[in-house]
Amino acid sequence: MAKRVARQAGALFGIALATLMLAFPGLVAATTNEPIAQTGGMTATFPLLGTALTVDVTLNDVGDISDVALDPTGSLTKTAGDTHMVKFSNTGGTAMVAVRAGGSSLSIKAKSTLADLSGQSSWAADVFGSGTKSTVKYTIGSDAGAPTLVIGAITTPSGVTSAVITPASKAGADKAKSGDKAKGDRAWAFGGVTFTSGGYTKHLWISVSANKTDGAATVAITLSGRDKLKLTGTVAELAGARTWTAHLCDATPVSVAYHVASDGSVVFDSATPATFTEKTFDASKFGFWKHDTANGTVKGFFVRFDKTRVGVSAWLKANGDGTFTLAVKGSSGHCGMKNHPNSHGNNHNNGTAGDADKTGKHGQQGGGRQHG
Repeated sequence: MAKRVARQAGALFGIALATLMLAFPGLVAATTNEPIAQTGGMTATFPLLGTALTVDVTLNDVGDISDVALDPTGSLTKTAGDTHMVKFSNTGGTAMVAVRAGGSSLSIKAKSTLADLSGQSSWAADVFGSGTKSTVKYTIGSDAGAPTLVIGAITTPSGVTSAVITPASKAGADKAKSGDKAKGDRAWAFGGVTFTSGGYTKHLWISVSANKTDGAATVAITLSGRDKLKLTGTVAELAGARTWTAHLCDATPVSVAYHVASDGSVVFDSATPATFTEKTFDASKFGFWKHDTANGTVKGFFVRFDKTRVGVSAWLKANGDGTFTLAVKGSSGHCGMKNHPNSHGNNHNNGTAGDADKTGKHGQQGGGRQHG
């Protein structure tokens, strides 16, 4: 019965949340988020073309690609690029590198042969924008033409924890194209690392695919994260002042100050700049998330900056065991994504709040970070 009530409560809140989101459409759709922008970019090395090729990606404050540097230079030539996608290739097109920033992810892909891409590689990024990078070493190999992946040493700065996503593998036939027969058997190896800090979570995914017939292979490295904060504790532990910060598309900083009150309410205090719309909601009106009289009823708020899609929502959820979860979700998106292939109104980048920054453009979008 308890589970059934919980499911009903969740469903009711989902309906209520959707209704409130309609009043704040900027909180619904975005195309990237600031947890990616706050990293400032990332670096990966590949044993490509007989050397250790380093791909260094730089993002600006709103998550646009401002630079992609290859070291050594000269072996690959830039063939296409904008603020969301940059591609490089060698003369014969047998080796390629592509960088993409969009949605809730930043990715680097390298294409060549499995033999060429095999060996020890490394990745590094300032995952939570703390000023210190996390690093991951990994090794790609071959088992009878099928790729293998081993996650090696991981380093993180203080306050950031990591957990290995154990590598797995699978195999299958290539899909036929335009009625042609499948070209051969393809195999995959994939794994990664989950990073957590202050209620935020980000994932590093490493995937290797190879065609066992001709040896063609691709290595994809993707960092994903949403502007979504979850902190669990008693009301007393969660109580206090907090701030969510973000950027508009022109890199203008915005912030929302709020606090968790001793009665379990999440209360809006102020926002900068002072051109915003704010709405308070009371979860008790929906008949759930009530807790004992001493703590009162659960309340939260939505804020959206005027003429933008930048905003944040915050509320407290009762867990039924005397603890509560503070949920803060920021809204942001990649700026200038109107004609980008990943911009079909996708909502996967709806963000969170907490200690993550988000950014975006689309009218004016951005992203957020929260400080406790």
